[in-house]
Amino acid sequence: MFDNLADHCIQASKQLQFNIENNCFDEENVKKIKVIEKAADRIVYDIVEKLNKTFITPFDREDIHSLAHELDSVIDGILKLANHILIYKATGTNMKFLKGADLIDKSIVALTNAVKGLRNMKDVKSIQNYCEEVNRLEDEGDQLRNEAIGELFGGNNDAIYILKWRDVFLTAEKILDQCDDVSKIIETIIVKQA
Repeated sequence: MFDNLADHCIQASKQLQFNIENNCFDEENVKKIKVIEKAADRIVYDIVEKLNKTFITPFDREDIHSLAHELDSVIDGILKLANHILIYKATGTNMKFLKGADLIDKSIVALTNAVKGLRNMKDVKSIQNYCEEVNRLEDEGDQLRNEAIGELFGGNNDAIYILKWRDVFLTAEKILDQCDDVSKIIETIIVKQA
């Protein structure tokens, strides 16, 4: 079920990438992310339902619960970002945003590999490497956000443009933060299983 939820993170990220690369943030393409988000919500509901019915779990109940909800939060963040771009009509090419979207995609791929690695706790080092990659990408995202916001306030005099892009950058960076939160839960699970 976690593998399936992680795959939904990948699907949402790939749809976001498609929307960005093709500059198509219309209702139809944002709705595709919403469909993925709703399917992920159902998986989380199924995980919690199964958790409530299972006496013996593969790892701690609270870790299962946290991992499910935080993975879902990653997808929620992607949907929120897509909606912000749609509502603000923040289209066009912004090189910093393209780089930030690439960081999100790489982070979600690493995160998905870490989640899928939980099936085989014999290869803990590999899981840890993926978690470290997520953390590194989150740090890079922090730096990129600071640079992008600095450029916004240092160049363009259009206040509306500045505010909408600032919000887009902050929302994008929160997705990286959420990925990092998931990686910390995974690291906690690894420590408890050692």
